[in-house]
Amino acid sequence: MLNPSGDSAEVVALALLERIARSEGRHFEIAPQQGSTADRQWILDTYFDCLSAVRGHRAKTAALQAEEV
Repeated sequence: MLNPSGDSAEVVALALLERIARSEGRHFEIAPQQGSTADRQWILDTYFDCLSAVRGHRAKTAALQAEEV
């Protein structure tokens, strides 16, 4: 994987993307031993979601909204 440094939103989003991939068993290799490959669409969609979340633009889930009431 890449090893960027810093605490920009983009770097934090990339770290979050890598954690999500690991937790879902996704691999960035062409022929993983176990799990599934993270294809281009999954990577771009997930990175966009991560970047949105880091920047505070992610919609709250119903569970979080219920906690605020």
